[in-house]
Amino acid sequence: MKKSYYMLIAAMVMASLLSGCLDNGSTAEPPTGFTATAGDGRVLLTWTGSPEVDYWLFTATDPSLTAFNWTGLSNSHAYINATTPFYMCGLFNGSQYYFAVNGRKNGGPGGSSSPTINAAPNNASASWTGSSTSPTGSTPNLYGLGYTGLTTCSNNATSAAGSFAAVGAGGAIFTSPDGVTWSKPTSPISTDLYAVTGYAANQNNPGNPARRWVAVGAGGVSVYSLDGISWAVGRPENVATPNPALRSLIQVAGTYFAVGDAASGAGTILSSTDGITWTAHPSGTTANLNGVTHGNVYVAVGDSGTVLTSSDGNTWTAHTSTPAVTDNLREVAAYASIIVAVGDGGRVVTSLDNGTSWTAQSIGAMNLVGVAAESQYVYGATADPQLGYVSTAQFVAVDDAGKTYSSVNGITWSTAINTGITTNISNLGKPLVSSGFGYVAAGNTGATAYAF
Repeated sequence: MKKSYYMLIAAMVMASLLSGCLDNGSTAEPPTGFTATAGDGRVLLTWTGSPEVDYWLFTATDPSLTAFNWTGLSNSHAYINATTPFYMCGLFNGSQYYFAVNGRKNGGPGGSSSPTINAAPNNASASWTGSSTSPTGSTPNLYGLGYTGLTTCSNNATSAAGSFAAVGAGGAIFTSPDGVTWSKPTSPISTDLYAVTGYAANQNNPGNPARRWVAVGAGGVSVYSLDGISWAVGRPENVATPNPALRSLIQVAGTYFAVGDAASGAGTILSSTDGITWTAHPSGTTANLNGVTHGNVYVAVGDSGTVLTSSDGNTWTAHTSTPAVTDNLREVAAYASIIVAVGDGGRVVTSLDNGTSWTAQSIGAMNLVGVAAESQYVYGATADPQLGYVSTAQFVAVDDAGKTYSSVNGITWSTAINTGITTNISNLGKPLVSSGFGYVAAGNTGATAYAF
């Protein structure tokens, strides 16, 4: 496989050289300002170049790398016609990666190699930057966070960059391009909002991303936005006969699924393609539902240890963990076949087989109010004794005191790490989100924290 890859690249290089001879192409100087910034499982490469120059990027885990010796080096790759910013993802945390670039015009041969630079991806969840005051000067309690991926990584389809949203008390809405700096658009509603998420149908198209944010909250209300700036009411509050509160929200291929409090003897599950018109699905439980996720299957969790799974989001099956639990479960996250739900009293309920069987434990006396998951690659990792294979999962849970805990298998958890949020984190909504390359948490008085 690797040999054939090298042969393909070598053939492309030869074709480029021949093209250059026939079309009078020429070499070009490498770009200036070539820099590498490490992140969680990824490296961001930037440079200053000329629009008429085609740049080729070369990478390996060998420090001897240049633009001309890459084919014989460990973990080497070449990327033709690379553009800045270039996000390289799916990398091993703790391993050094080296990068070089050169340029050519009109299909000519490559010019001289840039200086070789390096960066080592890191586990972002181990280091948080937080504040107990609102970054916008407004101080409503924040209950829910969401993320919309707008661009994908240059070497795979995972998210490279996108935007964040936070919602809270009194209909508060905040948006951010990076999870660090926030702005406060005008909200069309004064009802508490508990969860928010987004979707971009046209990723990697900055002119027309076809983005849609949806947020839900008390009284079953929903609001939506096509740009994160202008928001409108989707599902209004029914003052005469209030609908049950909606606590958690996800989107799957452009369809939004919300879960919430019980009404008429049944926990609420709704779906919508636009955040305006919602369809109810029978949950089969009388419990309030507090969290929802989707990996290989849909999963909803709620009060008194309630766990539901579904293959299609319409028909749901209840499960009992071993041992059975009665604690309220607040949120749930999935990565591949591993599903983790967290709740009151440090309760963690885990499935390693796509929701077929569940085990329960308590990892402390704290109340866990949120959990999120993303991929993580660790250099030199060995097979996990609980799973029988090397886990690439990274689960992060947050408690109501602003401390986080991480796990690669949902069973063994790290000691607490402070986010910097000291004003309490609510259990009313979805206060922790993963972007695929880091995490953001939110709490009372507008406090936020991030780990990238």
